[in-house]
Amino acid sequence: MASSRKSGKCNGYSWSQTYEEFDIKFPLPQGSKKRSLKPIFRNKSLVVKASGFKLIEGTFQGSINVDDSCWTVDANVVEISIVKSYPDWWKGLFVDEMYIDEEKDREEDHSSTQCEGKDAGTSSSGSAAVQANSTDAKESKKKKKKKRQRKRMPSQNKHDEVKVTEQKDNVHSTSKPKNEPGKLGQKGHGHTNARGNEGEEIEKILEKETACEKEYKECLKTYGKEHPATLHAALELMDQWIGNYRLSLIDNLLMGPPGFYKVCEKVGGQWHMKAVQMLAFCRWKQFRYRESLELFYKFQSLAGKSAILLENIGHTHNSLGDTDKAEECFAEALDRIQRGERGNKGGLLMGLGIVRKSRGDLLGAVDILLEALDFYQETYEGVHHSIVAKCHSAVAAPLKDLRRLKEAEHHYYQAVHLFWITCGDSPLTANAIKKLADVKIMLGMADEAQQLYQSALELHVSFDTLDHRALIDLISICLHLHLTNRYSDLLSRKEFEQYLPPLRTLKDRLDEVKTVDGTISVLLKGAAELAVPAGGYRMGIQMLQRALKFFRVTKEADCTRLIRQSEEMIKHAREHMKLKK
Repeated sequence: MASSRKSGKCNGYSWSQTYEEFDIKFPLPQGSKKRSLKPIFRNKSLVVKASGFKLIEGTFQGSINVDDSCWTVDANVVEISIVKSYPDWWKGLFVDEMYIDEEKDREEDHSSTQCEGKDAGTSSSGSAAVQANSTDAKESKKKKKKKRQRKRMPSQNKHDEVKVTEQKDNVHSTSKPKNEPGKLGQKGHGHTNARGNEGEEIEKILEKETACEKEYKECLKTYGKEHPATLHAALELMDQWIGNYRLSLIDNLLMGPPGFYKVCEKVGGQWHMKAVQMLAFCRWKQFRYRESLELFYKFQSLAGKSAILLENIGHTHNSLGDTDKAEECFAEALDRIQRGERGNKGGLLMGLGIVRKSRGDLLGAVDILLEALDFYQETYEGVHHSIVAKCHSAVAAPLKDLRRLKEAEHHYYQAVHLFWITCGDSPLTANAIKKLADVKIMLGMADEAQQLYQSALELHVSFDTLDHRALIDLISICLHLHLTNRYSDLLSRKEFEQYLPPLRTLKDRLDEVKTVDGTISVLLKGAAELAVPAGGYRMGIQMLQRALKFFRVTKEADCTRLIRQSEEMIKHAREHMKLKK
């Protein structure tokens, strides 16, 4: 199906857009010369000056890639072409503009409308019929292609283009609906630096999440779940949730009532693609990597290949231990970027660095990951961003394995500091704290390490999705610190009772799990072994009894030793309960 183009007029300029780009045209003012024209591109705004006067100024409906945007002057007509940060339709160039449906436009008084727009796209059936202005859109596209070579490489074939199914219903009105949301990508998460890149601050992120939740509920009540305004609001809310690890909420909204995944699949087009993409990210963060991979490939079948998508697929292959396939994806994505396609060079460098580490090339990994860190520090100079923290953590990992412990400690400190600012109580923060504690142990700082481990444990038990393996590791380490003389002698807080609050929270969370598998059984046993010395006898017995139900019936492994240890611990706890009485 051919890609669609929309166009319109507003405030002295005409505009047209595809799913990925937005172009505007306007005459150069009389008496102004080409060299006096100064467009100033920012991530979320544009100012155009000529001869010292502002011709155009405003905040974009979405965000753009500054480096890929450009302008030309031909026959005293200025043409500015911007590349959107992510594929989507905008309702106009700036936030106070909107697209108006062609049929409604014919019925309205044009003089009372701020913007006039028309859809030059195909129908959802892929019919060859186009509306009257489609010829103009095609001619404009041909002229632009002849005039200049884009910095960004065009799609190599029709299968690489993002396919969008246009809706036949009139989904736009002459005035902006009260509850209609902004576009995905307008995150409002922090201050913007001189390069136009937005940082992240947890207070602003949480404020944005609250606003998005309110807007979604209002849209659902006002328009129903299939209306574009509601779909926008739902996806923007989930965009906030995915960053804040509200994974169960995303799961419920997509797969449970009201079932937005099915709704988006039914509506089709960009909505279907966005729902597939969101579910892929959710599954990835839930550690369901194989499901995530299948969804990313499904997204590729709908939208075509891109450097950004290849990066996501590469990271997923990395998480599954398939470093060859991951490296292949990262290399292809970098090649696409070098040929002009938009993409995230820093993320690809991080991926390649992790591949090197997995293969044992620690020095090579450090070199690539430091390059990625430099890239992100330059990109977000002057603001805080979680991606810089992720890069610090990635650099620290091979440094730790190389026994360059002070360097590793420095990078983990930076990661923890930035994660607290940008993510707050997040799995990213907890994991970085745990990794910093690991280095502290290696440096002989057991007391500091114990306090860090406890902080990580307290965070992990509170998360939306429990990382069972991380919890098993943390509980085992805490138990080992207290039971090993060379560590316990260094601890300022030797009592086990300090672990009872997070263990109670963990038990309550695990009680909600209906099916207990091997991993959860091992977690229950480990938690009980930490709870019983702390005086949590009844809690420990209940967790051990639940673990024993699995150990006694499973055929997956020989659990004889686990059964014996669990029974001995139950006996020990009951004896102490009698003495206590």
